[in-house]
Amino acid sequence: MPKPKKDQVATEKFVWRLFSELDQKIDGATDSLKADMNKKFDLIMEQLTDIAGQFQKFDQEREIIVHRQSDHSDRIEKLEQEVFKTS
Repeated sequence: MPKPKKDQVATEKFVWRLFSELDQKIDGATDSLKADMNKKFDLIMEQLTDIAGQFQKFDQEREIIVHRQSDHSDRIEKLEQEVFKTS
C-alpha cells in the first residue's frame, strides 16, 4: 500500500516555531550541563586546595627536620673531635 502524499507545505511560521522550541531545549540542556560541570569543577578545586595545603605542611616539616639533622651532625662532629681527638 503506497503512502499517502501530504499536500500541506510547512509554513514559515511553523518552521520558526519548531526551531525556536529546539533552541530552547538545547539551551536548557546546555545550562544543565554547565551546572553539572561547575559542581565537578568546585569539587576538584577543593580537593586540589587540600592537597596543596598538605604539600605545604610536608615542606615545612621537611625544612625543620633538615635543620635539626644539620644541628645534630654538627654536634656529633664536635663530640667526635673531643672524644677521638681527630682533626
